[in-house]
Amino acid sequence: MRLTHADIVDPSFSLQKNRTLIIEEGRIVSVHESSVSESSSDEDLDLSGMILIPGFIDLHIHGALGADTSDGEVEGLKKISLYLAEKGVTSFCPTTMMIPKEKLTGALHAADAFRKEAPPGARMLGVRLEGPFLSKQKCGVQNTEFAQDPSCEFIKEILKDLPEDLISIIDIAPELEGASAFISEMKEKYVLSAAHTAASYDVCRQAIDLGLSHGTHLFNAMEPLSHHAPGCVGALLEDPSVTCELICDGLHVHPAVLKIAFAVLGDKRAVVVSDAMRAAGMPDGEYDLGGTMVRVKNGRTDFGGGRLAGSTTDIYAEFRNLLDLKIPFGTALRACTLNPARVLNIDHETGSIEIGKYADLVALDNEYNVQKVFVKGNLVYEK
Repeated sequence: MRLTHADIVDPSFSLQKNRTLIIEEGRIVSVHESSVSESSSDEDLDLSGMILIPGFIDLHIHGALGADTSDGEVEGLKKISLYLAEKGVTSFCPTTMMIPKEKLTGALHAADAFRKEAPPGARMLGVRLEGPFLSKQKCGVQNTEFAQDPSCEFIKEILKDLPEDLISIIDIAPELEGASAFISEMKEKYVLSAAHTAASYDVCRQAIDLGLSHGTHLFNAMEPLSHHAPGCVGALLEDPSVTCELICDGLHVHPAVLKIAFAVLGDKRAVVVSDAMRAAGMPDGEYDLGGTMVRVKNGRTDFGGGRLAGSTTDIYAEFRNLLDLKIPFGTALRACTLNPARVLNIDHETGSIEIGKYADLVALDNEYNVQKVFVKGNLVYEK
């Protein structure tokens, strides 16, 4: 396949005019300036007037269109996959919650079956476990009944008869008993992320030194940053080796704080996630999230007293929000593409438009509306 006459975002996230991409076996094999004298074929796709960007990557999404990862249903994951493709997301980490062990195992088996099939839309990278290793004091909507201290044995048990790499990210409250040993043993296998935590600055700092490398929905379900007690937020922001994810819907983090966070994190450390639940893409109403009934009104989640419970947003909408906040185009786009790929150490395969990488691509019109989406070179969505 050849995609011709597109303006593309190059590896430095600068715009290059009138380029042709050649795709073979799902990967980009050539990028060159388009020419009117080039021979054409039926496999050519003229993208004149469009901007080709890397596909968005969502590292933290529970569900959409009424489906949830924790339901443990392959058909539900297909719904989520198709929904994400419409939003320009080409790959994702289906995310579980604190649920009974047998239900969690069922969700993993469904994810394994889904990953073995050709995805209808966005492709699955690996499962994210948001629980059970979370603080009961910072669980939010999560069910504290299933909270437990970090356990390597627990991970081995739920992955029985399943591939070890089925899981990509494990969320963990660093202050829990056994967290240090867990981080030390599991850091080479999984991305370990500080989440739903009451950890102090010193405790989080120690966890980072041991191998914790990421922060889950920064500011949310954490002690607030204080000039006398920087807490987990301060430790995560301070360390240049740590990546931090942000829900950029304008509800979870105040726009001014988002701008401050991006100023601190720079071009390489900020990661945009949706944390979307099953109400994404659905009308307002009541929806189950991990066994708790969540009310959604005007797209805002609420599980009582105005407390947020996940989101109904998507990476594309957040990308547009960041542009409205005057975050530079390249900085905002990196946070939705290359940076999440770096979190999972797959930036050699996806996250930017480069020769040798998968053709995970999104074609935007000149107003940045999603027009076409390609996953490994396959057209999975067309407006």
